[in-house]
Amino acid sequence: MNTSLKLGEHYLVDLSNCNRTMLLDSERAYQSFSRAVRDSGLTVVDEGLYKFSPHGFTCFLLLAEPHASLHAWPEYGYCAIDLFTCAIGKDLLPLIERIRDEFGATHFSICKLDRDTELFRPAVSLVSEQIPEAI
Repeated sequence: MNTSLKLGEHYLVDLSNCNRTMLLDSERAYQSFSRAVRDSGLTVVDEGLYKFSPHGFTCFLLLAEPHASLHAWPEYGYCAIDLFTCAIGKDLLPLIERIRDEFGATHFSICKLDRDTELFRPAVSLVSEQIPEAI
């Protein structure tokens, strides 16, 4: 018998017409994003920031729940955000709205995907066999 198991929820967020001054200051934007995620109650276990030349950046927060990332294109006033959480049922809309407001986006869209898997039960049980040592 096969069953489905929901393991997480993945939010794909697009922020458009953001404050370009904010996006050009990658350190400030990263700190704002990090603070919003932390204040939401998610648990940050590692993090990083990579700056592109001449502008733009990617930052990530490795979470216990498991990750949040932001990819910024200041020249277009655009951010792409991924929030993947296994804290199923946690309302992330307040976090998304806070990030939208802090980045000054006048438009945003959200796509939410359930991350689930099919659990397959084998028809026969697997038995561990001892292999005799070579003589």
